[in-house]
Amino acid sequence: MRLLYCGADGAMLGALEGRFTRRGHLIARAADRADAREQARTRAVDALVLEVERPDDPFLEDLLALAPEVRVLAIGPDDTSLAAARARAHGAFGYVGAPRGPDPAVVEALAPMVERLTARLRLDAERRRDLEESLRTRKFYEDVLTSVGQGIVVVDQDGRLRYRNPEAARVLGEDEGASSPLAGQTAVPLLQALVDTIAEGSPRQRSIAQEVDDQKVFLDVATSVLRGTDGRAAGAIAIVSDRSLEKRLEEQLIHTERLATLGSLLASIAHEIMNVLTSVTGCAEVGLEIASEAEQAGEAAQDPGARAALAQLSGDIRGVFDTVLQAGVSAQTIANNMLQYSRQAAPTRLVKHDLNDLIRRTLKMLGKHLGTDKVTLALDLDPGSPSARLEPSKLQQALVNLVVNAVDALQDVPPERRHLRIETRRDLERREVVVAVDDQGPGIPAKRLERIFQPFFTTKGHGTGLGLYITRKVVQDQGGTLEVQSRPGEGTRFTIRLPLE
Repeated sequence: MRLLYCGADGAMLGALEGRFTRRGHLIARAADRADAREQARTRAVDALVLEVERPDDPFLEDLLALAPEVRVLAIGPDDTSLAAARARAHGAFGYVGAPRGPDPAVVEALAPMVERLTARLRLDAERRRDLEESLRTRKFYEDVLTSVGQGIVVVDQDGRLRYRNPEAARVLGEDEGASSPLAGQTAVPLLQALVDTIAEGSPRQRSIAQEVDDQKVFLDVATSVLRGTDGRAAGAIAIVSDRSLEKRLEEQLIHTERLATLGSLLASIAHEIMNVLTSVTGCAEVGLEIASEAEQAGEAAQDPGARAALAQLSGDIRGVFDTVLQAGVSAQTIANNMLQYSRQAAPTRLVKHDLNDLIRRTLKMLGKHLGTDKVTLALDLDPGSPSARLEPSKLQQALVNLVVNAVDALQDVPPERRHLRIETRRDLERREVVVAVDDQGPGIPAKRLERIFQPFFTTKGHGTGLGLYITRKVVQDQGGTLEVQSRPGEGTRFTIRLPLE
């Protein structure tokens, strides 16, 4: 132990050195009280032997406040028990009265105090080491639990949350802070599994599948009883493994295999359907020509009755074949999508083509069979006639898909809002030509917006769900991009961007 003597009595210092140096202690003398204060502040000594004039010397309290770890053994002129009590009350570890100056009895009285102090310091050092070791061990296990790739959740015997690591918090969608309660849909079955484990006193294993924010979550949960050092049940612990990514990859692989099989099947079906539809639409067009001839004959008839009858008949015929032709065109669109999906091939020939001309010919060729007679159609075409290298027939099919989708969406809003706008413009800064199909329909919710380009995803009661998938594929194959912006209740805008020729 390192002792520091602060006092004017050199004989006392000599007596202390003679007694305590032999016992392995180091003892030195402070120049003055300022020196003693500095050495105590810097922890250069373990204990201070201090001469005081009275037991309530303020310096005792100053040292206690400055360096509470340094013990003070006070030596004063009053040798009463009251003086000793007052000195200890003011911060001294011990007090020895020395009314007659240097006295061997004083040193003898200090000796047991020094030994007690030595034992105390040794015990304090061991406690500090034990505490530091405990803190290091705790930090080690906390690092392990924090770094492990599985979620760990612990509840007590009453089912209250006692611990969960960051991975468990991530899986359960919690905020940081171990005291926060479990929240979210996945927490309910997890807590139920923990409660069942506590009630039954046996481990359990289960899988949890939930859909949270339009995302599927798959968890494997293994629970067991948590026992204390006495062997009694103290709660339950759950090991949670998030298998969502693994499941999604499995589903993607299965989905890809199914699509490949389906593609071959669709190709054969689409060819057969197209052959039949060609005959149907051809017959419908012939029927419309007959209706036109009946109209002309009615106009040429002299008899008003015959003229009215022919007009009625031609109107009925036109109505029937208009419906047949419209249905045939819609079916051809579906069959063509199926055929396009089954091919999955890049365009074989790209030619420079005027996009304004392609849009006009598409609308003229299909006319009201696209359903554009049900909406207010506005064309805002760039007068500069922007051109791009593309495969006209395929891009035409992409445009048909976008227009038909927009017309269908507009049927769900009041007639005064059924406005459809098709726009072309050149983006010289990005060296692109832009084609936009803009409607004022009901819009697409954000959760669905990310899925509309997935094959076979549809919100309609009819169709294959391939239209937008094929449309984006066609545009990408021609070096372009297809973007979508939508706000529920306001409308949707699809934008095709192609390299400017």
